[in-house]
Amino acid sequence: MPKFHFTSDQLPSALPARMRAKLWTESMDAIGSSFEMGIVTSRKFHGEVSVLQLGRIQLGSAKTVADGAVNVLRSEAKLRQDNDDRIMILINRGETPMSVRQFDRRIDLKRGEMTVLAMDMPSECATPQSGHSHVILLPREILQQPGRMLELFSATRLKTHRTAQLLLSHNVEQLLGADDDFDQPLEAASGEYIAHLVSTILQIQGSQPAKQQTAKPDTRVADIRKQIARSYRIPDLKPGAVGERLGMSARSVQHVLGQNGTTFSEELMTMRLEAAFGMLKSGATGPVADIAFKCGFSDLSTFYRAFRARYGKTPGSLRVTT
Repeated sequence: MPKFHFTSDQLPSALPARMRAKLWTESMDAIGSSFEMGIVTSRKFHGEVSVLQLGRIQLGSAKTVADGAVNVLRSEAKLRQDNDDRIMILINRGETPMSVRQFDRRIDLKRGEMTVLAMDMPSECATPQSGHSHVILLPREILQQPGRMLELFSATRLKTHRTAQLLLSHNVEQLLGADDDFDQPLEAASGEYIAHLVSTILQIQGSQPAKQQTAKPDTRVADIRKQIARSYRIPDLKPGAVGERLGMSARSVQHVLGQNGTTFSEELMTMRLEAAFGMLKSGATGPVADIAFKCGFSDLSTFYRAFRARYGKTPGSLRVTT
């Protein structure tokens, strides 16, 4: 079970607090952190981070003690640099309230409360001084309707399925604190259990497909959706390209989706529109046309017409103004 732990106590104790904070944040960047950190300190600083990989799921714990503000950012520059499109669950484990921003929303999380953020959109997390948080990073395609879920829940205090939230928080804490190595089957099972709890918490009312008589069609639909989620930015994406990755023909892809009340075109359009919605609400810079093209649209009139039909507004009206 790959695990990493680093603390500022490993730095020379004679260094001033400001220098210790600077070197610690630079170390985080050196190990591939997806965040930019800004820490204001003059007299004291302590920082520690743990990262645990469980198959497709990554768990993390970060703790800082400072006498000034601690800010963690996902800036436009960072987004372009790492191209990270995962979903992040953020849990405040400290006594100090944590301010979280994304899209045009802001929430203050108290101890034990959690929210969800999109890693491919700008965001900011801040505490007045010290902070302690747990994070869960998981692939977007694990969730059903991830774009719609982020529209509803990003940077809000999650209130659904309180029992599942308690289980999630407890399991993350236990796994990060485990000293024993897991074998590969247990590692994968632990990651999948975490993913299942997250999926339960973020389930959109009424979004689950009707039960089928067998599990096979649902499994195949989920696989098709995962492949579309990975490739929707390709302008001329066709059912055959998706089916090829799954050992299916284009006709089979359409047939499986049809059995579940949808079509390839509908699934693709939904993912593209949700991605565009998220970018516009996050304050992404550049013309609306560029955002449309980044989300896989090759025809602007189609984009505007479909966007207005889904959201009842024009793309430009949703942009965050400063």
